[in-house]
Amino acid sequence: MLIKRDLILGSEQRKKQDKLEPAKLDNQLGDGPMTMTVEQKQTRMRQLLATTENTEIARAAFERIINGNDLDSVNYLSKGVAAARPICRLQLKDLSNNLIGYATGFLIGPGLLMTNNHVFGNASEAKNSIADFNYELDISGMERQPVRFRLAPGKLFYTNQQLDYSLVAVEAASIDGGKNLSDWGWHQLSGTPGKGDLGEYLTIIQHPGGEMKQVCVRENKLLKYDTNTVWYATDTMGGSSGSPVFNRFWQVMALHHSGVPKKNAQGQWLTKDGKVWDESMDESLVDWLANEGMRISVIVNDMKLALGGNPLVKTALESAPPSTESTATLKTKVEKQPMPAGVWVEQTGDTASLVVPMRIPIELVRRDVTLDPVPAQPAAAIGSTGPAFNMGSNGLPLEGVHINTDTYPTRPGYKPDFLGKGDLVVPLPVVPASLKSKVAPLIGKPTQSELKYFNYSVVMNKERKLAFFSAVNIDGGEQQDVGKREGDSWIRDKRLDPKSQIGDEFYGKQALFEADRSANPFDRGHLVRRLDATWGSTVEEAKAHGDDSFHFTNCSPQFFAFNQGKQLWAGLEDYTRNVLLSNSSKGIVMNGPIFDGPDAPEGQLPRASGASKKDLIFGGVPIPKYFWKVLITVKSGKLLAAAFVMSQKDQVEKIDRIHEADRFEALTQAQVQVFQVSMADLSRFSKLDFGNLAKADAHEATSVGPRLIESLDNIRLI
Repeated sequence: MLIKRDLILGSEQRKKQDKLEPAKLDNQLGDGPMTMTVEQKQTRMRQLLATTENTEIARAAFERIINGNDLDSVNYLSKGVAAARPICRLQLKDLSNNLIGYATGFLIGPGLLMTNNHVFGNASEAKNSIADFNYELDISGMERQPVRFRLAPGKLFYTNQQLDYSLVAVEAASIDGGKNLSDWGWHQLSGTPGKGDLGEYLTIIQHPGGEMKQVCVRENKLLKYDTNTVWYATDTMGGSSGSPVFNRFWQVMALHHSGVPKKNAQGQWLTKDGKVWDESMDESLVDWLANEGMRISVIVNDMKLALGGNPLVKTALESAPPSTESTATLKTKVEKQPMPAGVWVEQTGDTASLVVPMRIPIELVRRDVTLDPVPAQPAAAIGSTGPAFNMGSNGLPLEGVHINTDTYPTRPGYKPDFLGKGDLVVPLPVVPASLKSKVAPLIGKPTQSELKYFNYSVVMNKERKLAFFSAVNIDGGEQQDVGKREGDSWIRDKRLDPKSQIGDEFYGKQALFEADRSANPFDRGHLVRRLDATWGSTVEEAKAHGDDSFHFTNCSPQFFAFNQGKQLWAGLEDYTRNVLLSNSSKGIVMNGPIFDGPDAPEGQLPRASGASKKDLIFGGVPIPKYFWKVLITVKSGKLLAAAFVMSQKDQVEKIDRIHEADRFEALTQAQVQVFQVSMADLSRFSKLDFGNLAKADAHEATSVGPRLIESLDNIRLI
């Protein structure tokens, strides 16, 4: 038996803690129209567009998905054939070369295979084991000739017991020397969450009990997300350790891991025909109530942190499978009859097989994975070759954000004369006298309120526990590449009363589930963006400057769709930064929330002179309906300022799946909208004094009113 009893007990415990009732969930999710939020529908539509590259086909497929129609294009089968190709049977052998069992594994990069930790718990268990590819039936029902490869744990072996996965290198040439491993392609894994929706059917390709390759297409309904795992219903092909679990786009979303067996009154496992199961039987005979897979997004995060610099892992994470031209030496092309591009025939003896190479499109979506900082712990996996790493309370690895709080006095903060002297000086916004009582002072310095960081400054509203504003200097000529951001670890600023800052007592409730943001749908929304502050004379200096943006004083609760949308807040951030990078020029960006902004009809921006309306409260925190941003540059020796207001009002007022109050109803189709406004109107909205920026306004006269920005090309910087 490959699945260890402690794994089964762990799955049973999670099922009990989560009050998971597979049959009930399966019935609730049903087989008809899928219940999906607007954000989920938008994500799924983007996936379809990336997959089909055809708007009409994508729209037709989208309608089938949301309406619960199982009909799909026939090329779904061809894609399945391609997806099956990198999957192999593992012959498990001990150090004496005795066969002790079977499992499933699959290639995730050139020469790199993934399976479970409970399959290979250490390198010695993989040393003599063998990977069998092509152990399957061909199109005529004949058994294909298996191609065997030796594993190479001496080149790379890594395991994580907590996440129950192992990586092992595979020799490049088959045992008989006649085949190259690269000809089987691989599945490029994506660390982006959001690869499945509750109620969606998953597909599992596997070697159950060491048998020839098989597929479980239905009865694998996605039931629930947990922190590190996904749960799916199944009544067939259980116990195939190390199998990939696919969504309907043939992306790997989970590594099949364990499950919960059906038991009798005496606690004995039962088979599908109701008999008592014992360890002399194969696991595929067990009547599994539900199966559990380890989330690929979590596994990829761990791979990047523990092995991101390893050449095999780096190539696996960054390289798409090769084109069919690289396998030309193994093709027998059909000349007499035309065939679709990328399809060929392989002949073994008297048997011919139709082969379709694998190419799986990966949708790239910006998401901020937010994690809580904890002290460093040793790597959890026995036999792990990876370095020790920090783990959050949710069991996920943390990004290496380092903030030295002992050097606060050295932070220069925002520089008003960053763009020049005289008329080019841009002071910080001024909080009016009527709001001075709400300004948060520094501890021990009651007359000072400016929190100075590297390249930026913040002034806080102690009542709302959020920033009145932030302001950052950006030098496009000194931007440094400090690597990709894999997660967040935020801290409170010890110069300020902790009660004047919103921290993880609010944000920490947020679920890191791919499909369920109901616990807290609000991201830690950066005001000063990390990349805006990430500049300096060296990479190390720029990294420290960017890390300094991870203070709770520099974030505000932003609805996740608002914060992450490329045409929304994130898109505007990219736009303002690109303006400066394109000319290696200097600039200033100011940001802030609008507190208790005026009301307006759905999808519209209110009048700046409109009466204030209290922000709605979620989780004890009033959530701003609007945010503002100002980009300031120099053109022809004069200041140029462009002001924007963005609304998350429709999302906040109509949050889906929230039960805190009746006013939180179903999310509508309304999109976040961006408006370019005059500096005068922005002063009325924010109640802040922007000084000489009113004279540098790039907007038309105030009488024109806000201009809707339907695309970033509509922005005017003149």
